[in-house]
Amino acid sequence: MTVLQIVANRPGAGKTCLAGALLSRFAAAGQAAAWYKPLSPTPENDPDVAFMSQWLTPAAVPPPLAQPFDPAVDDAAALAPERRAEIAAVVDGLAAAFDPVLVEWAAPVSAAVAPVLPGYPVLLLYGYVAGQAAASQAADIAAAAETLGAALGGIIVNGVLRYRWQETEREIIAPRREQGLPVLGAIPESRLMLALTLQQVADALDGRWIQEPADFAEGIDRFLIGGNIMDSGPNYFGRYARQGVITRGGRPDIQLACLAAGNTRLLALTGGVEPTEYIRVTARQRGTPLLLTEGDTLDVAATLAGRLEQAHPYSPEKLAHFAALLEEHLDGWPEGLPG
Repeated sequence: MTVLQIVANRPGAGKTCLAGALLSRFAAAGQAAAWYKPLSPTPENDPDVAFMSQWLTPAAVPPPLAQPFDPAVDDAAALAPERRAEIAAVVDGLAAAFDPVLVEWAAPVSAAVAPVLPGYPVLLLYGYVAGQAAASQAADIAAAAETLGAALGGIIVNGVLRYRWQETEREIIAPRREQGLPVLGAIPESRLMLALTLQQVADALDGRWIQEPADFAEGIDRFLIGGNIMDSGPNYFGRYARQGVITRGGRPDIQLACLAAGNTRLLALTGGVEPTEYIRVTARQRGTPLLLTEGDTLDVAATLAGRLEQAHPYSPEKLAHFAALLEEHLDGWPEGLPG
């Protein structure tokens, strides 16, 4: 039997992506795995639970504790003994029926708190913190490792900025390995993992669909602003496969260039100006969604930039991509993982 606990330094570090990628790998190998998230801010309708339930058997995804848990204010160390006993009983029951079992903790690990069960190895997912000095992040990892003690089976640094990659290897990964900590490697930041769905974009902009998408869950991982550009329109807008374009509703020339490029997943038209009939027909023929918004182009772009933290992992495409990143960048994946 294998039980692996997953903790992180902060919410949004990527624990559910990691768990989902591991589970997909186990499923491909024919292993009957289980996943358990004991603590949740929304136990009745936790989106992580709903997502895992789509492709694991019901018995393999037990519900969280009924009491809501807010990782921003609640102290996991203050859990009542009966709650800890309840969690341990659920894990023991899963371990008797499934192998492996992944336990994902919502509470962040810190220098003072280790929200884990004794006796099972722990995988620490450290979410890279943009703007924080590398030496400070290396110290945070060392402090978390000391808190976890002998239970610590592996460390992964996730979401490293492209232009901080060498610095991370030199000032975070290498020193911690020299310290003897089990650092498995670092995962670079990925646009696909930060992609917003078409539905999330429409909700963020309070927009109205002129041409609805075939799949509201389709992801957009970058946005281009359509304006006065020196390159030809199809060349400029034809560079990326998963893009959305933000442009004024009164610029059919730019809209047509986007449609001619053939790879635009969304045209967000600003200023509340309806597209021409020709643009509507062309978009319908190419299957390109048209979203009408009232804000101006810069305001729409700023709104979407502020929503990137709402990107979620609930997509098989994202899990497959994250699994590929793990395989590419970790030492000994998946054999090197604790268990």
